[in-house]
Amino acid sequence: MVIKNEELLRTHAPAAFATEPEDGQVSSRYSFLPTTEILEILQDEGWTTWKAQQVSPRKWSRGHAKHIIRLKHEDMDMQSFGVGDSFPEMLLMNAHNGTGSYDLMGGIFRMVCSNGMVISESDFGKIHIRHIGFEPTQVVEASKELIMNSSRVADKIGTWKEVSLTPRARLDFFTDAAKIRFENPDDGVVQDISQSRREADKGLDLWSTFNVAQENLIRGGFRNGSTNRMVRPITSIQKDVKFNSELWDLASKYSEGLVPSN
Repeated sequence: MVIKNEELLRTHAPAAFATEPEDGQVSSRYSFLPTTEILEILQDEGWTTWKAQQVSPRKWSRGHAKHIIRLKHEDMDMQSFGVGDSFPEMLLMNAHNGTGSYDLMGGIFRMVCSNGMVISESDFGKIHIRHIGFEPTQVVEASKELIMNSSRVADKIGTWKEVSLTPRARLDFFTDAAKIRFENPDDGVVQDISQSRREADKGLDLWSTFNVAQENLIRGGFRNGSTNRMVRPITSIQKDVKFNSELWDLASKYSEGLVPSN
């Protein structure tokens, strides 16, 4: 099968095309599973690669480094998802150096800021696919799970849009959000995390507040007063997934605490 957007993949995540594991880095029980095999299964399920990234490894070769591939589904665009300028994604993360399993995660990509979010395990469920005893049905089931859960996630975001935060609650949210990335964020960092970058994000609802915090947390671009250093954008795949997932869980907790029960 021809991998769609192969040139994009080879440019941004060449490790996806590895044909054997990193030499000397894996155990005898390790069973090599090409990323392209997972992509072929997902293509059959209607998913197409549209964005990719891999780390700049220090210990491993470029052809086996950890990589993350973002895919979108032919039946799930912005209009069908119904959450403004966003659409759901499938995130595939892997490395061919024996450092872990394949991970399949749900995500949301917001077009207006070209920024990707990660749905936490509590709302999607991260699928771990081991290199030992791989079953193609695991990938198919992960695809079906994300498709089924997309409407539930859209409903959840709709609920967040209806949650109006008081000034105190917004300050608490931005403070808690800052703590996800910074150990002891000062008032200046919290203030920077709370600054909206576009008119559409100036609402007082939980979804707008979440989007402001998410973009500032991941993109940085302000000075950390405690270290007097500019905060750089997150480029680490692991940190990107970790911070995004924790922020999603944080917003869920605020929603559960503020939405009145029926």
